[in-house]
Amino acid sequence: MKPTYSTSEGERFTTSQIERKMNYAKGILIDKQLQEHGYNFCTECERNDCKPLDCAHIISVKEAKETGRSELCWDINNMRIIGRVHHQKQDGLNLQFNDSNVNTRR
Repeated sequence: MKPTYSTSEGERFTTSQIERKMNYAKGILIDKQLQEHGYNFCTECERNDCKPLDCAHIISVKEAKETGRSELCWDINNMRIIGRVHHQKQDGLNLQFNDSNVNTRR
């Protein structure tokens, strides 16, 4: 049996269902920005040359699933379009921005 994750309303979804809903929502978010502005851009630095662009979650997918609010995974109000470098910095995935890489030896 596949694990399922709950929404605030008590509905349950599998990871693959959540992924499908997320991908659909990301498409809506990208199309919405394109319709409003005529082009896609990073909302962090407001540049269109900050590529590649990602749809980043404000409240992470992991946190949304773990706290029974999996609907946040596909809520476009919980997403923003940002450049990959900003996304990695936000998620702590870019070693350049990771404090644990700072050499404290003198």
